[in-house]
Order: sequence, then C-alpha cells, then structure tokens
Amino acid sequence: MIQSIQILRFAAALWVALYHARTYSFFPELPGWLRAIAEGGFVGVDIFFVISGVIMALATSNTPTGLRPSAQFVATRFARIYTGWWPAKLLYVVGLQALGAMPPDVNLLSSALLYPANFSLHINAVIWTLVYELYFYLVIGASLLLPKLWRDRALAGWAMVIVALVLYYAATGRYRPDMFSQATPLVWFYAAPLVLEFFAGYFMYRFLQRHPQQRWYAWLLASALLGATAVYYSHSATLYAPGIVGFFHWADRALLVGAAATALVGAALLLPTPQHRAWQLLARLGDYSFAIYLLHLLLFQVVQRATTSLALDIPHRSLSLLLVLAVLVALSALYYHAIEHPLYQACRRAIARWVARTP
Repeated sequence: MIQSIQILRFAAALWVALYHARTYSFFPELPGWLRAIAEGGFVGVDIFFVISGVIMALATSNTPTGLRPSAQFVATRFARIYTGWWPAKLLYVVGLQALGAMPPDVNLLSSALLYPANFSLHINAVIWTLVYELYFYLVIGASLLLPKLWRDRALAGWAMVIVALVLYYAATGRYRPDMFSQATPLVWFYAAPLVLEFFAGYFMYRFLQRHPQQRWYAWLLASALLGATAVYYSHSATLYAPGIVGFFHWADRALLVGAAATALVGAALLLPTPQHRAWQLLARLGDYSFAIYLLHLLLFQVVQRATTSLALDIPHRSLSLLLVLAVLVALSALYYHAIEHPLYQACRRAIARWVARTP
C-alpha cells in the first residue's frame, strides 16, 4: 500500500516538474499527445493534496486524545514542511541573486513562514500549496483534542461547511480573476475548494479501512472516467484563462480533477504490492518527491541561464529534457539525504523530548 503511494508521489512530483519545464528553452517540441500530458502536470498538486489527506488519516488512526498529542502532531507536521523548505529557500535566495533573477517585489517573510498572503509574491511559485498543507495540519491537530468518536464527525462537519460556502461563492460569482484583491481570505483560503481534496483523501482512507474488499481496477476505471470528464470540460466550457488550472476555477477543479485524483489514490492504496526490486526502487524514489517539488524551478532557471549565456546548440532536445530531469532527481536525492531528512529527524527527536518534559 505505502509503496504504491510512494511511487504515485514520485510520479506526481515529476509530472509537476514536467508541467513547469514547458516554459523553458530546453523543453522539446513533443508530439501533441505527449505535450497534452505535460500540460496536465498541474494535476500532480491535486494528487499531493489527496495523498496528504490519506497520510493524515493513517498517522492519526491510533493517536490519543488531548492537548499534548495534538501539539506534538502539529509541531511534527510543521517541522516536516519547514525543514524541507527553509534550506531550499536559502538556495533560492542565493541562486536567484547570483542569476540576477530575484523578483523585485518578492515577499521573503511570507515565503519563509508560509502564511496566507499574496501567493504571486512568493520566491517559489509552487509553495502556495504548502500554505494549504499547514492549514490542513492545524485542522487535523484540532480534531485530536476531541474524543476519537467525534473526530471524524467534526472533520466531516467542517468539510460540509466548506462545501456550502463553495456552492454559495460559486453561485454569487465570487470566483473570478480579481478574487485575491476583491475577496476576503475566507473565499480564497479558509474555504478554498482545493482544501476539500485533503478531506477527500482523509475520508477515502477511512472508507477503505471499513470496506477493504474493493477492486483496485474499479477505482482506476473511475479515475480514468473522471479524468476524461475533466479534460472534456476544460476544453469545452467557457473558462477564464488559463483555464481550469486557474484559482478562479478551483471549484470546478476540485470537483472534477480532485475526484479523479481521489479515485487514483484509492486504486494505488488497493493495488497489491509487487515484490520486484524495481518496484521497491521506485517506491524509494518517492522519498525525494518533496525535494523534487521544491527544487525543480531553481534548477530549470539555472539550466536556462546556462544554455542562453553559453549559446549552446542542443541537437537532441528530448534527450536534454531527460537529462535535466535525471539531474533533478539526483540533486533531490542528495538534498533529501544530506539536508531534508537529517533536519526533520532531529526536529522530531527535539519535539518528542519537549513533549516528554511538558507536564
């Protein structure tokens, strides 16, 4: 089960990287069908959100009730995000300054602390997703203050509140291109439609716990049908640019893409785990998914600057893209083993000692 989820995390991270690679010169002219796959790489974010919900359900299944377990959970999950992101942020500051590519209006404080703010001012265009991750962790942490019998009920209640608000905001036209400047954070953050993807992953896992006799291929078929519906809708409906990926179409995206991602993650959870070494190696690569997600934009900018300044003629552009992605995976593995994982484990030990000393 976990091996399949790890492989899906790795694939989602590379898919997001491929999506962003399209805007750089080393991205080749791919066949139409393959370029369409690359253009759908934003779906990797939806997959990450659903997987996060699954992991939170798994992590809290046997967590006791109380302030101490709640505080330890939140502190540990926050450490997981910050120990991965803060060293990467330092690399972005140094790297972008060296390239002369630091945005003049960048908000380094919100980029570091990951609180709700204007996401377009972040130093890294993908870290807006981490802000929603932290929000979901707080919601789950709050549920740990309740008796186990009431946790899922409370979470379901908050999810229903978000659904009601999303329906109301959609009906009143609150989702539009000027949403960030004209709407309150309740519209675009606290009750954001994409938050429901976390809840979908959480309750999907709970459902599979109670009803394990499911068929993985049925869930995979459902994912394919929902994905096809999302593709059809994104091409046939009248949408604001840039389409369903835009935050002003998050309600549509959460309903269609989020549902497809939930079914896909469900299929991965139900898939029998092969014992092949290749499968185990792919699962190990899932450890590097967070680093891939954080580092790929910086690497792409470095490669872009190198190819431009050196006036390199790239005869095999498809091969060059594969090479860049291979370098990305290798650097992410180095980052994980040398920085991300040791820092996180040190923080976990420190948090455990702190909780043990707390009366």
